Amino acid sequence: MSDTTPDGDRSPPSTSSGEAASGDAALQEPRIDEPVRREEESASDSTAESQEEQEEIVPGSLRMDPRVGAELYGTQFSAVYSGIDARGVNAVGNNNTIHVVTITGQPSTKPIIRDLPGVPDLLAVYAAAGADEELGEKLGQRSTACLAGRPHTGRFSTACAALARRHSPDRVHEILLPGDVAPEVLRRAGDSIEEDHGYVLRLPGNSHSQVMRLLADLFRRRSASLLLIRHDDSRAGVRHSAEVQHRSPAPLAVFRAHLGHHLRDRLRLSDEESAELVRGYLHHGDLVDALHSTYGPREVVPIAEALGQGHPADGGALAEILRSSQPRRRARAAEILRSDAGEASRRPRRADQHERAFRIAYAVVAWQSLHYAFEAAGILLEEIDGQAKRVDWGRLALQHPVSELLGPLAVDWQEGREATRLRGGSSRSAWLHDGGMRGVIIDEAWHEFDSTRPALLKWLDRLVSEDDEPMQRAAAEAAGLLAHHDFARVCADLIDGWAASPKRRLRQAAAWAMVAADMGGQVGHLVRGQVRDWASGHRNLQRDAAARVYASGLQQPDLSWSLADLRRIAQDPMQQHTYMVAEGVYQLYAPHRADQIIFELAEWSDDRQLQLHAASALLSLAAIPADTSPSGAPELLVRAAAQEVDSHDLVRLWQVALLTADVSRRAWSTFEQWLTKADSDEALRKATAALVTDLTALPSMGRRMRFHLARHSQFEDGLPEWLDAAMRK
Repeated sequence: MSDTTPDGDRSPPSTSSGEAASGDAALQEPRIDEPVRREEESASDSTAESQEEQEEIVPGSLRMDPRVGAELYGTQFSAVYSGIDARGVNAVGNNNTIHVVTITGQPSTKPIIRDLPGVPDLLAVYAAAGADEELGEKLGQRSTACLAGRPHTGRFSTACAALARRHSPDRVHEILLPGDVAPEVLRRAGDSIEEDHGYVLRLPGNSHSQVMRLLADLFRRRSASLLLIRHDDSRAGVRHSAEVQHRSPAPLAVFRAHLGHHLRDRLRLSDEESAELVRGYLHHGDLVDALHSTYGPREVVPIAEALGQGHPADGGALAEILRSSQPRRRARAAEILRSDAGEASRRPRRADQHERAFRIAYAVVAWQSLHYAFEAAGILLEEIDGQAKRVDWGRLALQHPVSELLGPLAVDWQEGREATRLRGGSSRSAWLHDGGMRGVIIDEAWHEFDSTRPALLKWLDRLVSEDDEPMQRAAAEAAGLLAHHDFARVCADLIDGWAASPKRRLRQAAAWAMVAADMGGQVGHLVRGQVRDWASGHRNLQRDAAARVYASGLQQPDLSWSLADLRRIAQDPMQQHTYMVAEGVYQLYAPHRADQIIFELAEWSDDRQLQLHAASALLSLAAIPADTSPSGAPELLVRAAAQEVDSHDLVRLWQVALLTADVSRRAWSTFEQWLTKADSDEALRKATAALVTDLTALPSMGRRMRFHLARHSQFEDGLPEWLDAAMRK
């Protein structure tokens, strides 16, 4: 046999009509047509990437580490990202059941209603809020009501508790809507609203009055309740009669409820015994001061949980717990950026500004080599001078020792030097004892020195333009945090421009900034709206930025919304020979999502413009080892053996991957690894044999398979009996 591959003239081609040579069960050999360029694309967009080499993406390399969210937001870090590992999401929410009425690959045309199984646990630690009584009265009188308040004040907990009292803890649900679907669509989803159940809907904007009026009759007929949650706008005029103003529960009450519950649950104490222990902790003045300085329940709960886990906590343990609390972090950040006015007469000119710039830069480039802090601080000073229209007075090199520039942060730096010395590596890095200080220092700079905001934004723009990935990542993460505070301004001044840049590193910075903003949990609807605009807009560079957002780990409330965006992006001609869409799918994968993702990719495989993306995504997923397999068997193969993935969908995808020229070499290598694993694991053989039988139903596939397997080292002495039998069926 010659070395000619079967993809050449040794294999029978598909018929000229495009139909396969065998019956209806066989799939035609795919052909990737040259995609038609969209008329609205600009010439600069269409040629921008042709000047760059095709980007190689290591799976997971673009994903934003969830630890970044904890550093930037502390206790406000969104729980959606706290369950993510190196491959993507493990579990979104508390094992919520998602009910979806949708068309695959398109935005949901009906609302997604998910159960909230954590409501009984919420009631066990719920601290009464001032709105409870009035909200209960409104729900007793009306089928729709609205709870208005500031984010992170416990609005969602108050709403769930009110609906649980009105109906039952196991009859409370949350309604989720895609960004381009109006709440009025609920009028056409009456069958989804259950009798005597309560529903929470978080509603951006000020359309609550209209929504309540339009939906009141539907929920009344079902004896159900709809409770809207909206952001309180202090500029709003007359409030609707069904609207209740929310106020955050007292921090001490939240602390008592949570710590008491932890102690009772962990130590099997009575209510009286746990209450006595809680009162003992509240005799510590430092603890009480910290609790009164919190910004809402989300900052109180971690303190209570840490004490519950560390009980009994002496003075030293309590001090360490408080040191990592958000109030103490804010106080330390203020100290770090405070000038030493008492020594002003003895200090060099502009020393205060040099120190602040260096400390802000140190926080932004945290964990990187210290030279990045010097570079970034120098650029920040240049931007401040430019904003003030004064002569540049030079950078920090050889002007101030590091210990003076760092001030209170010098302790962290010295600790980092010792830690890195012991384990090896660079001893001069921007180390922080408490990673959560990173975000609060940037916050302090943004809020307390607001006159420098234009300079800060220009500074981040310059850092992203640096041809150095650590600097770009750091600046993009900081931009995401600032977008969490002022989304419109930061998007207009920075992120939108990055997303439309012909330079891929700037588009990647835009993606990282978006994911960083979403990690805070407060502007998610704005982030998703912006990504949707990029994905469906007229510029292919912005569509590429949208793909990069998913490749960087964006998590939508529902998988179908993410897949719909990626399908739109995949239709862009610029994406035809990139792996960005496939990486986005890879980041969305989790074992419990396998069937839905494979079903969607199989649908893509029927569209010639999407086949390459479907094949590339399959190959990325097919290489993931199963966490539950000691031998490292492929995750998808384990799912197929457990019949958790539709076998016909998997066959369609493998046929496309093995027959598509651009990925066929990689596809055969990956498929052979599947066969090798199945040969050594009897539990996987039945499903693998069935897959091989279905694949070889196409004559050209059978010949190709024998050609490739004969050259595989595992099978050079002949095919195993089970595999040979599967191919002969």
